[in-house]
Amino acid sequence: MASRPPGFWDSSASGLLLGAVWSPCVGPTLGAASLLASQGRDLGSVATTMLLFGLGAALPLLLLGTLSRELLIRWRDRMMGLGKGLKVALGAILVATGLMIATGYDKAAETVLVNASPAWLTNLTTRL
Repeated sequence: MASRPPGFWDSSASGLLLGAVWSPCVGPTLGAASLLASQGRDLGSVATTMLLFGLGAALPLLLLGTLSRELLIRWRDRMMGLGKGLKVALGAILVATGLMIATGYDKAAETVLVNASPAWLTNLTTRL
């Protein structure tokens, strides 16, 4: 498969995904800064806070994006080979799971795993 440079839609989709994942973390901080701005007092301090917030959010992302692209380009062939091996392994696991369900051995395996797990884990996973 030929490699092509990322286009507008690729970058937009990545940005949309990042926003969805990042919003629970950034929401309270950005909300507090917006609340300060909405009060209309000390707008110079608010502008400085927003500027520093923007720089603090953008710089790590720019650094990560630049470094990760170069690293991914260098490791591309290794990751492709690893991906093929993992695809085969996951396929084998799915076939084995399907056979266990079809033959009823999944219930016996579940019983063994529940008996081997600590009580706190069993309580946590069966609480609801």
